[in-house]
Amino acid sequence: MSDHYIEFRHVSKAFDDHVVLDDVSFFVDCGETCVIMGRSGVGKSVTLKHILGFLRPDSGQVLVAGNDITDWTEEQLTEIRRHVTMVFQSGALFDSLTVAENIAFPLETRTDMTEEQKDARVAELAEMLEVTDVVDQLPSELSTGTKRAVAIARALAQDPEAILFDEPPPWSTRSWRLTQGT
Repeated sequence: MSDHYIEFRHVSKAFDDHVVLDDVSFFVDCGETCVIMGRSGVGKSVTLKHILGFLRPDSGQVLVAGNDITDWTEEQLTEIRRHVTMVFQSGALFDSLTVAENIAFPLETRTDMTEEQKDARVAELAEMLEVTDVVDQLPSELSTGTKRAVAIARALAQDPEAILFDEPPPWSTRSWRLTQGT
């Protein structure tokens, strides 16, 4: 168990002979913003992938939301990924889905919301991220910045406790909070 929301305890990770993380320890508490900076190839994305369980450390422990997820199964990690989501560098939008469908994707499995509530949430997020004018378009029709905004809207649709940005947008250097819809 950990009192911190995210914690690395002596994490090491190598790919063949290339050591990417070497005995890395840090923590992030609830409500804090943490920025990992460095040149290409120093392990920023590798660190984020460990937090979500996409990669496992060669040694050390990764704790998220008070749980040691180091040896969790894929099924167990699904629960963590409901609470912590990621916006990838490329946005990782689904090419065959419209903007509205991409934003709605995390809501598909929610049984606590009606279809009308899901539609309202998509509309709210599209307005918040200023993409209402492109909700019927496909990702291939969007600029890079608009794709990023849609990816953020999709991440927020999950109502996560934490969002990880692989290459954060410029505005993320400012402190800001969103008021979640009820």
